[in-house]
Amino acid sequence: MVQKRRVIQERGEMLQSRKFIIFAVLTVFLAITFFSGVRQIGTGQVGVVTQYGKVTGRELGEGLAFVLPFGLNNVTVYDIKIQKENVSSTAASLDLQDVSSEIVLNYQLERGSVSNVHQTIGANYVDKIVTPAINEIFKAASSKYTASQLITQRSKLKSDALTGLQTRLKPFGITVSELSIVDFKFSDNFSSAIEEKQVAQQNAERAKFNLEAAKTDAQAQKAQSETLTKEFLQKQAIEKWDGKLPTYLGGGDSVFNIPLTD
Repeated sequence: MVQKRRVIQERGEMLQSRKFIIFAVLTVFLAITFFSGVRQIGTGQVGVVTQYGKVTGRELGEGLAFVLPFGLNNVTVYDIKIQKENVSSTAASLDLQDVSSEIVLNYQLERGSVSNVHQTIGANYVDKIVTPAINEIFKAASSKYTASQLITQRSKLKSDALTGLQTRLKPFGITVSELSIVDFKFSDNFSSAIEEKQVAQQNAERAKFNLEAAKTDAQAQKAQSETLTKEFLQKQAIEKWDGKLPTYLGGGDSVFNIPLTD
């Protein structure tokens, strides 16, 4: 009887142990399942959900989100904050002068269009779409201006390039907000020609100024010679005379052409 009770007790303990093991395994499985299906999306980011490589159309917003676990769903995260792209580009002007520049573009992905970008372009959309568009639009815009116009109408070139990029990238869900053209350079020969032209213009302006100054001086001297007549000088001398006769007349018989004797 005692032995039978012992057997029953051992069987009960074994059953309890099995239940505990099953519970522990189930708990671990559920925990793994839970954590493998949790995704955290950061501020200013969007997660594109795919299933077996196919875009589901579901986009995850900021915060925690749940997807199918164990790799049934994959999430690719895209940054939708304003991004900056620096591109060194070269082009030719209307008069076939080489021009190079450092272009800075500010852009961002539109929320709601990220799945389409992922499906049609991929995560490396910058290298596939943005950079080539910057180079192409800059070349097209620069070819409308001569080298001299590129210098004097740089703001218009920037406006043309910005409008062209906005039109080009909008269909892909990419919004262009700002464009800057920095470090604008021409070929060494053209830069030397510009410098020589500026020097020549400065010399010409200086020569023109000297010529005008000489003309003004000549006119002043002419006016002075016409004004200082013999009668005018006599009048000036009389007005300044102190009333005393000079002690020596130098053989003349008059002062200021005024007879001294009757």
